[in-house]
Amino acid sequence: MNWGFLGGDWNPMGWAGPWSLQAPLDSAAKCSPPGLNLPDIAGVSVLSIEALEQRNYTYIPGPFAAGLPDSSTIPDLNFCNVTITYTHPGWHDSINVNVLLPTDNWNGRFAGIGGGVFATGGGMVAEFLMMPIMASGFATATTDGGHSSDVLGPESNNPSWALTSPGNVNWPLLLDFASVALHDTATIGKAVQEAFYGAAPRYSYFFGGSTGGRQGHMLAQRYPQDYDGIVALFPAVNWAKFFFSHFWPTFVMDQMRTYPRPCEFEAITTAVVSACDKLDGLEDGIISRLDLCDFDPHSVVSKKIQCDGAKATVSSAAADIVKKTWDGPRSSTGKFQWYGFSKGTDLTQPVTGPIQVQCNEDGSCQCKNEANLVWARYWIKKDPLFDMRAITHQEWDELVHASINEYDSIIGTSDPDLSAFKARGGKMVNWHGTLDAAIPVNGSTDYYDRVLSRDPEASDYYRFFVAPGAGHCFNCGPSSPPTMEYIVDWVERGIAPDTLRASGLNGLGVRVERDLCMYPKVQHYAGGDPTVASSFICV
Repeated sequence: MNWGFLGGDWNPMGWAGPWSLQAPLDSAAKCSPPGLNLPDIAGVSVLSIEALEQRNYTYIPGPFAAGLPDSSTIPDLNFCNVTITYTHPGWHDSINVNVLLPTDNWNGRFAGIGGGVFATGGGMVAEFLMMPIMASGFATATTDGGHSSDVLGPESNNPSWALTSPGNVNWPLLLDFASVALHDTATIGKAVQEAFYGAAPRYSYFFGGSTGGRQGHMLAQRYPQDYDGIVALFPAVNWAKFFFSHFWPTFVMDQMRTYPRPCEFEAITTAVVSACDKLDGLEDGIISRLDLCDFDPHSVVSKKIQCDGAKATVSSAAADIVKKTWDGPRSSTGKFQWYGFSKGTDLTQPVTGPIQVQCNEDGSCQCKNEANLVWARYWIKKDPLFDMRAITHQEWDELVHASINEYDSIIGTSDPDLSAFKARGGKMVNWHGTLDAAIPVNGSTDYYDRVLSRDPEASDYYRFFVAPGAGHCFNCGPSSPPTMEYIVDWVERGIAPDTLRASGLNGLGVRVERDLCMYPKVQHYAGGDPTVASSFICV
């Protein structure tokens, strides 16, 4: 079997430890291709089945789990590792679904695990979620969607699967990535589970963040019968639009032909936090009341700062760029195109920050933001060599229009009609950090507002929580950990979460606990020890 789709960290012969086959368990007969008798699945042709019994395996957390409060080695894991390779006849795709089946402690539940960036699943993203969830008794499944699962490697900037030839989108693989493979994973994963245990899951769940958050929302919108409960966090919904928010400051700088030093942007961020931090009643380095923050970045212009050990001042150009980055993309006529990033967001943070300026020893600076060009190059223009850095504002507008026009119905994941998900009794939770520098938090508020507009009682089955001071991960500021507890309580016990417990470092570097408030309520300091959640109320 080719384990490459799971990435270098998911090779059973080398991922996190040796995977040598050991003494068979009682389930050994089932953990084999002949023992997994799968039913015919409409639209799917199974190419191969592989199964590997793993005993006394020790899970060692990888880089995506680094720093999480509950991230620790998990020894003595016994499970059956199954990979189903299949195709959609006529599509010429080849997709792998990986299913992990605990052999000692199955709790009757199934969990699908999402991906990240342009990876449908598998790899390091799935590893840090799948293994702990499987260890707690869930049968878990993920998919590669028919292409590489390398989230941080060269495929992230140069996706070889995007085009069949110059000018031609690989439509089957895009559809697999957007939605089809997600549904397949639920169908195939549950079929494998039933063949192995002799029983269908009592409850099924999905967990994902970022791209995985988009996937969770897509499942609720398009395949509402697949899962009882969905955790879909800091989601890349509004897919055809939000990419432009991230590239917008680069476009603005290119139009201005000016690239201020990172220290100027950082000085403005420091100033807005200082000005608006206390609006929630407490100075803790977090702006919780963004609705009350009317800070003007031009108030920092000419302020003297230290920049790489030398004296400098904040330029009016830096203030212009920050203002436009907060406001979000606008057309050549000033028309709103999408949301910007929240005030207080670290716009220059490595990897995810939308402003990536590098300066040379001679003081000259330039913008390096290649990651934000992928969607425009490969899918909108269908040309890997397209130079987005040389376009006019009119051409920018044409790109935004083309993205929405061609792809919104395929991968936009912005349909506010969740009536079918509601009717089947499904439950979904989303939380999104205010300091997310990859996906603007207002994309989530916009979507939730539209859901509420269609159904004012949507909180009965779909709840959204804003996480002040949290970024685009599970350990970026006070955030809720990757757990299934609150969705299981809601689905199986009818206990809906009114708040989500979060923990992490505040803006001053102090570890705190907070209760994330259900939107549209926000946190406000009520008095007492500022490091404990009971000192805050939702208003």
